[in-house]
Order: sequence, then C-alpha cells, then structure tokens
Amino acid sequence: HGWLLVGGEKMSKSKATGIAPQQITDVFGVDAFRYYFMRAIAFGSDGSFSWEDLDARYHAELANGLGNLASRAIAMVRKYRDGAVPDVTPVPEVAELLEASVARADAAIDRFQIHESIDQAMRIVDRLNGFVTERAPWVLAKDETRSDELDQVLATLVQGIGTVAILLAPVMTRSTQALWEAVGGEGAVLEQDVRAAHAWQGAGRVTTIPPLFPRVEAQ
Repeated sequence: HGWLLVGGEKMSKSKATGIAPQQITDVFGVDAFRYYFMRAIAFGSDGSFSWEDLDARYHAELANGLGNLASRAIAMVRKYRDGAVPDVTPVPEVAELLEASVARADAAIDRFQIHESIDQAMRIVDRLNGFVTERAPWVLAKDETRSDELDQVLATLVQGIGTVAILLAPVMTRSTQALWEAVGGEGAVLEQDVRAAHAWQGAGRVTTIPPLFPRVEAQ
C-alpha cells in the first residue's frame, strides 16, 4: 500500500490530520467507503483524500450515476411491463460494450489495477444513462407499434445493471446484492463469474428497493 495523504501530507496524529474510517462510514456507509478508496487511488500508490472529493464522487458516480440508473430502469419495467423483464435479446451495440468492458475489467484485476476495473463498470453506467436519454422509453411506451423496441430497451437496461452489479460486487458487497436481487438476479451476486458477467440476461421480475445511495447533506 502507498501513503494516504491529506492536504498533501501524510496522515499524522501529531498534526491532527488522521481520519478514522468510522468518521467516513458513519456518513457515507461502508460500501461507498470501499468504493472511493479503491476507485480514487491506484492500489499500491500514494493517494490524496479529501472530504470534498469523496462527496463529489459519491453523489456524481453512485447516487446520481448508478443509483439513479437503477431506480429509473426498475420503475420503467414496473410501469410499462408490470415488473416483468422482457425475455428478448438486448440491443447489440450495448451488448458488445458490456462484453468488452467485462474483459477489460477482468484483465485489470489480473494486474491488480482495481481502480481500472471499477472504471470499466462505471463506463457501463455512463453508457446506460446515455442510452436511456437516446432511446427515451417513455416515448416508445406511447406508441404501440414500437412495443418490441421498448422491450429490447428495457431488457438491455436490466442486463447492463446486472453486469455492473457483478463487476462491483467485490467492492460493494451490500448494495450490489440488493441491486442484483432487484433486477431479478438469483443467488449471491458474489458467486457469479465475473468473466461472464455480460452473459447474464435478466428474464424474471424486478422489485423496488430503497435508494441505494441516498444523498448526503453537507455538514
């Protein structure tokens, strides 16, 4: 492990720059704590910590990124398909992205570049959020002639979220298990084969869950 820096200096009790992990977990939770330190700092290298960076990443990447994606996708499957995940082939271009990202994430782990592996998972999240905007399921739902297209969009979102849950499970064990179950995954998400994460295809039912990463008010 490298050194953890605060304000450009090594943590030190004498300089009152030490931070107890519980100070962070009490505010952001254990999963977000692990996510931040494995995401923001390359394993084995020195890294800087700041409350501002932690707060920014938590809200941008977890709350507004992954959490919002999951909430929107689950809500749309419930609204447009009564909670049943369409049993259809996902959109090919997204499926190809998932496969490529999973391969890169697995290769990064082999090199102990955990932050790169997490980055691949979050690239999927970013793409899926963009995919929702591009395909606008709420517009498709108003046109009965585009029902098959809506099915494919919803199936793609569920597959992508399930893939992300598998990739991030070693880092965020609690929230990814809740997410996995919410999109119809069976068993323990940690028992899924990371190298085949993209091959999982939901065909069950979604369930609602409380916000995975609730907003944290500034203190």
